[in-house]
Amino acid sequence: MSETITTPQSIREFAAAVRSALSDLPADDVDDLTDGLEADLTEQAADVDAGDAAAPNVDLGDPVAYADELRGAAGLPVRGTTPEVRVPRLGRLRIRIGEARARAARRICSSIAGAALLDFLLVLRPVWWVLRGWVVYAVVAVLAGGGISTVPTDPLRWVVLAAFVILSVQWGRGRWLPWRWLPRFRTLVSVCAVLVLPIVLLATAHNAGAQNSAYVDYNPAPTPGLMQNGQGVTNVFAYDADGQPLTDVQLFDQDGRALNVVNDPVNTNYLTQFDAAGDKDMVMPSLLVPGGGGWNVFPLRLVTSDDVDYTYDHLGQAYQADAAPAPFPFAQVRPLVELPAVEESSSTPAPALSPEPSAAPTLSPGPTASAAPTAEQ
Repeated sequence: MSETITTPQSIREFAAAVRSALSDLPADDVDDLTDGLEADLTEQAADVDAGDAAAPNVDLGDPVAYADELRGAAGLPVRGTTPEVRVPRLGRLRIRIGEARARAARRICSSIAGAALLDFLLVLRPVWWVLRGWVVYAVVAVLAGGGISTVPTDPLRWVVLAAFVILSVQWGRGRWLPWRWLPRFRTLVSVCAVLVLPIVLLATAHNAGAQNSAYVDYNPAPTPGLMQNGQGVTNVFAYDADGQPLTDVQLFDQDGRALNVVNDPVNTNYLTQFDAAGDKDMVMPSLLVPGGGGWNVFPLRLVTSDDVDYTYDHLGQAYQADAAPAPFPFAQVRPLVELPAVEESSSTPAPALSPEPSAAPTLSPGPTASAAPTAEQ
């Protein structure tokens, strides 16, 4: 009988020799092949020390031969039969990354909480596949000159987004990778998608906020509804009897119809006007009317030329959030004159004045005939 393995020291030395014979293999393969080797050898030694008739002694022989048996059982080539292949630097880096990822996974799974978290993340992998396709669509849309559009705006763009999502899902399932370079390309796309994902999410949040704040689409040539001396009226300002300005005044015509400054109040989002400097301001409807169309609530709101955004549209875009009440042309106007009250006439008529009687004319008597003279006798 050659050497009988009965001490822990000799078992450790034999296991170390076996691992040395397997050193040409990757570390993961060596760990898989020699996992529990010391425990197996210790158990065999215990059987020999107990006088097991089935194993009268333990003679492991050459550790290199033992390592070759392990290789053969695992379907791995025998040491020295395969010519040494020089692994490129990028390949070695990829191998190291894979080993680090495997070690990290083993550490995470070593605890109950870590294993549960890893299982949860694995369940969410299809969600990441969809997000990856969406990010690729957003990047392609920007490169194609369509602006930052994370959400499709027409059927063709929806088809393109669906194509990218399906391709990403198939790649995640290990499908549709017919060429050897595609797995590496998939990894590169995934890394870029992780880096670009925060930007895409921020752009989507910005677009959603713009829509919630009543983003104004370009409305070509809105036609004014009120005219004065052949010119369109873009705003109306009301004052009370004391000459003080009034706000949120609703105006209607003689038939009870809203007195709007545009012909189509429901579909008109803004009305342009020019200030004294010649800059373009935008008149916006009031938000106090449910369902929109608050073009008869005066004074209308105003977005000044300084707040008009020309970033994505040379015609300019305005937001209701930037609108403010339009300034009154006068802080106060002349109050209305209060007319004096008309006095009521007296119920007793004034006596009529009668003319004073004039003295009746006195007729002077005419001359009387004197007695005829008598002759003196």
